[in-house]
Amino acid sequence: MKVKGNFLAKEEVEKIHELSVKVLAEQGVEFEDPIAVELFKKQGAKVNGAIVYIDEAMLKNALSGVPEVFEIHGRNGKKVLIGKEHTVIAPVSGPLYVRRGDDLHRNTAEDYKNFQKMHHSSKVMDMLNPNLIEPSDIEREVVRNYQMAVCLKYTDKPLIGLTTSPEDTVNSIEMLQRFYGTKENVTLGIISVISPLKYDETMLTAVRLYAERRQPLMFACCSLPGATSPVSLFGTMVVNNAEILAGIVYAQLLQPGLPVLYGNTTGSCDLRFVTPAIGAPETALFIYASAALAQYYNIPCRTGGALSDAKTVDWQAGIESVMTMLPSLMSSSNFILHGCGVMDSFNTISYEKYILDEQNIEMIRKIVKGISFGDVEEEYANIAEVGPGGQYLQTMHTAMKLSEELYTPKFLHKMGYDSWKNAGAKTVTDLALCEVDRRIESYVPLDMSPEQEQILRSYIGDLVDTI
Repeated sequence: MKVKGNFLAKEEVEKIHELSVKVLAEQGVEFEDPIAVELFKKQGAKVNGAIVYIDEAMLKNALSGVPEVFEIHGRNGKKVLIGKEHTVIAPVSGPLYVRRGDDLHRNTAEDYKNFQKMHHSSKVMDMLNPNLIEPSDIEREVVRNYQMAVCLKYTDKPLIGLTTSPEDTVNSIEMLQRFYGTKENVTLGIISVISPLKYDETMLTAVRLYAERRQPLMFACCSLPGATSPVSLFGTMVVNNAEILAGIVYAQLLQPGLPVLYGNTTGSCDLRFVTPAIGAPETALFIYASAALAQYYNIPCRTGGALSDAKTVDWQAGIESVMTMLPSLMSSSNFILHGCGVMDSFNTISYEKYILDEQNIEMIRKIVKGISFGDVEEEYANIAEVGPGGQYLQTMHTAMKLSEELYTPKFLHKMGYDSWKNAGAKTVTDLALCEVDRRIESYVPLDMSPEQEQILRSYIGDLVDTI
């Protein structure tokens, strides 16, 4: 038994697809880049100013060449596979603030390095993300190169790339290629849609630069139902689907067969304040629908992670994080961004929530794995050995099977009240903060050749000596 799959009926997926095709052909998508518009025009698309209309034939032709699975390389032989049965988890992107206990502050270089150390030693984190946070105490002119350099120094896991400007895009790709000594599939670019139905020039330039260098891309939307997409969940999925497909078509026109991810991180919207509500049941439903659509198109899928709008690491944070991570791991999603630590509607990353989210992922993976129906004779022999009224504590079967059958959480209290009190009455957040310190202090630096150090120095100068 495995608790994993898709939960939309074929006719439901087709209903979203058919209406999305109608939107693409009749309403179109705005491409705020003359180069993109001209390419669509040359390929036979109807164009009106910056609005491009994509018919079903162009859509089908573009989707037919998208790989079902691809890989991203790190160094020291590390790599991840994205697609089919593989699931990759990556860190959060873009919070402005860091929380540790009761302290809330703007991101710093020290925070940035601390979290990258934690990512590297994480048992659930498969990639690193230079977009994690933007250190406020690093000069703006060099901060993007600094982020890439820190990631390259602190890990050998594969890295997400930058798309924040043409210069950042080129530098992030070329820095990785030079540092690794290889050019193919060294990173993954994140392309963000402006809902409804628009791509700006910065993102479209990044698509072109990644495609020219044959680097994989992730197309993702994040609309606000009732504000930047229809309030109906069905209508939002139609608009989101059309947006994502339009970007994928453009990438395939630039570079047929380019690996891409179908991404959606749309959540809910609290229309009382017109603010994102990412820790919401609607987010879970969008995850299920997005995964089903991506599988319908035979494209690897990206969804959200342990998302929460909570301001502190409290009951709300726990509920919302489980509610949004569970569908990502239960569905056919292949790539989960915002894996650990995010809260306050993407505005904050928390040290202790990061640790607790890791444990949350381990527990959900246990659920998703389901029940293993093993050897019938072995199970019966164990039952017969103990017999009626016996106990299983001292059997060899229990000793051999314990670790694979029963998950033992490190930070959740399972002992009696008196035992907990005598042990110091520590909360789960107390224990998580102790683990944060242990993880950061136990980080072991990776080897870096003089040539690799010189490559980083060529981008950030003497800042190399501070990382």
